[in-house]
Amino acid sequence: METPRNSKYLMQLTLVATLGGLLFGYDTAVISGTVSALDSFFVLPFGLDEMSANSRLGFLVSSALIGCIIGGISGGYISKKIGRKKGLLLAAILFLCSALGSAMPELFMKPIGEGDHTFIYFFIVYRVIGGIGIGLASMLSPLYIAEIAPAKIRGKLVSLNQFAIIFGMLIVYFVNYYIAGQGDDTWLNTVGWRWMFASEIIPASLFLGFLLFVLDTPRSLVLKNEPKKALQVLEKVNGKLEAQKILSDIQNTVSHKSGKLFSFGIAVVVIGVLISVFQQFVGINVVLYYAPEIF
Repeated sequence: METPRNSKYLMQLTLVATLGGLLFGYDTAVISGTVSALDSFFVLPFGLDEMSANSRLGFLVSSALIGCIIGGISGGYISKKIGRKKGLLLAAILFLCSALGSAMPELFMKPIGEGDHTFIYFFIVYRVIGGIGIGLASMLSPLYIAEIAPAKIRGKLVSLNQFAIIFGMLIVYFVNYYIAGQGDDTWLNTVGWRWMFASEIIPASLFLGFLLFVLDTPRSLVLKNEPKKALQVLEKVNGKLEAQKILSDIQNTVSHKSGKLFSFGIAVVVIGVLISVFQQFVGINVVLYYAPEIF
């Protein structure tokens, strides 16, 4: 298999984009280590009956999924309107805001650490913000890699994003385990859970910082009428001989209007949707969110 002219530069761009996937997994699974603490801190003080208390806790834990829907639906529009890179920057900012706000829902309203159960709705808002970041990253990270990678190794590089998602989940389980070991249950229910959410500040800051130093994808640059910049990126990744040809192909494809929704047949769309549906129907979210409680 042929390798691109500058494989090191290509791998750097890919690794930056996969940080979005890592944060996808990290933000999704970080809640698992905090379930009992959130129940103690936010839910029990309301004195609700068992059914109402369980429902409130369930909504508290899964509230990020509301943001995922918003981010997933708006991802296509955002990537086209402001570009792939800026879309990822927006996701990184949302991850950072969510990490700060989830750890300190009383931020800007009370001294840090003095918030109580009445800040539950602010906590939910911050989790939804993180969910929007997840929705954006779930689309834009693989899209960025696919548009930056040469065709011959595109599938292999895009698959790294899926690996990064699972790796992010794995990392946060160990992070949560380490933090939980720093004190007793009382400490975990009052302070420890805050540190679990705050730990996301580190990868989110790295993601945001690295994105400032990478270029947008060639296709995105062509869509913004910046063919010279697109050619520069293509030359770095593919070499000068291939760059001009690929640029011409991109310019030809973006000049055509998109076909109808079922241009390639309804089966393709239905199968693609059903893959995502069955990923949820297998019940994996139960394990992701409640693994510590189950075991």
